[in-house]
Amino acid sequence: MKQLHLLASILICCFLLQTSIGCNDGPDKTTGKTNAKDSIAARISRGDYLVNAVAHCMHCHADRDFTKFAGPVIKGTEGKGGEEIEPGLFVRNITPFALGDWTDDEVYRVLTTGIRKNGDTLIPIMPYYSYAKMPKEEIYSIIAYLRTLKPIENKVPERKLDSAAVPFWSAIYKAFYLKHADEKMPLPSPGDKVKMGAYLVNAGTCKQGCHTKFDMNRLDFDTNFLAGGELFKDSVRNIAVNTANITPDTATGIGAWTEEMFLSKFKNFRDEKSYNYNPGKHNTFMPWIVFAQMTDNDLSAIYAYLRTVKPVKNKVEKWPQ
Repeated sequence: MKQLHLLASILICCFLLQTSIGCNDGPDKTTGKTNAKDSIAARISRGDYLVNAVAHCMHCHADRDFTKFAGPVIKGTEGKGGEEIEPGLFVRNITPFALGDWTDDEVYRVLTTGIRKNGDTLIPIMPYYSYAKMPKEEIYSIIAYLRTLKPIENKVPERKLDSAAVPFWSAIYKAFYLKHADEKMPLPSPGDKVKMGAYLVNAGTCKQGCHTKFDMNRLDFDTNFLAGGELFKDSVRNIAVNTANITPDTATGIGAWTEEMFLSKFKNFRDEKSYNYNPGKHNTFMPWIVFAQMTDNDLSAIYAYLRTVKPVKNKVEKWPQ
């Protein structure tokens, strides 16, 4: 029954795409007619790439093994959610078990506005402010892929936030979503490396909340854009790590890095040997293993874009005492 429901969801998804945003099937090589099966496969394949190599959704929505460097995803848990990332705040289940009664439009709305089907607003740890900038067809590709995940029967508790935390999250919401919601980013042509890099940095949520330190007293990114220094701390796993300065500053950023050095840093994690060890407290939340799955062209585009941002002198201590 679940298999039939899954197939129906995928077919409905493609139908909605065809009617609302122009799903391009492409001609069958033998008949010259459009081939819906190939179109669905291409849509799901693009969603797979976005989820598992760029947007790193399973970085949050799956179980991870932090006895290994960068906490690789534990196979078989993709999409199950359930982790309590803040007191009273749980990662949602995004497998068909939880999304089975959601329409594609409802999933699209929560991914791009943070508004759930019941009207609740998500806490902006979920980067809907970044996904809001992406073209509709890209988000629908993500949805199509999520429909193919193995349904995992994991009922996640509803959030129960401390009232003292609400003003903090409201400030972030205003800074990250309301201020930037209308900044749409069309999918660039592959040949425009700088624009493609900017697009991928947004889709990968590299800036807000990670490599751009959030300051409650400043709701802009002019001063510390991509200059790192945001502390990620997990007392349970005994990990405390600051994000790196990835501006082109030669002294404290990556200004002295060649493109080959930049790509090698990521490509190294395509080999399991590079992360299959216990680093102790010298671990990281940076999704190296995920980003390593990006194509060389996309990693090169990110490098090209980062060379264009303002250099910021900011020396970061990676693992603070």
